[in-house]
Formats: sequence, structure tokens, C-alpha cells
Amino acid sequence: MRDNNGTNGINSGRIAALKERERQIRAAIAAETVKRRKREFKELEKLKTVIGGALLATAADDQVFALHLKERLQKAAFVESDKTFLRSKGWL
Repeated sequence: MRDNNGTNGINSGRIAALKERERQIRAAIAAETVKRRKREFKELEKLKTVIGGALLATAADDQVFALHLKERLQKAAFVESDKTFLRSKGWL
């Protein structure tokens, strides 16, 4: 039996199955992409915490380093709320 496209029902069934599989694969790729982005964000936040902690610990022990760090913070681009926070903590 042929359908309107000149193919038989078996071929159109196979095409439908392949399209469904393609949809599933695309959904799986999208889910993995979201997981990867979340993992990368979490790793970046951990990196910020570790490096920030090391910088603060070093600054607490070394006044020259603390002064250099404060100079760098003054030159860094921050939003106003961050500047206000840093000023309140004595870093600007």
C-alpha cells in the first residue's frame, strides 16, 4: 500500500520512529547542556570562594599585600552596591 508521498506505510513508520528518536536525542542534549552549565557555574563559584579566601588570608597576614589588593579593588569595575559593600568592610 502506498501513501500520498509515494512511499509505503513501512517507510513512513520508520521515518516517524527516527524523528521521535531525533526528538529524544535533542532533548537529552539540551538536558546535558543545562547540567554542564550548572556544574560550570558551581565550579566557578567555588573557585571564587577558594581564591577569595586565600587573598583575604594573605591580606590579613601581610599589610603590603593588603594595600596592593585595595589598590586593585579601587581600579576594578564594580556595580555601586558592590562598592558600597566593599567600603563598609574597609576595602575601598
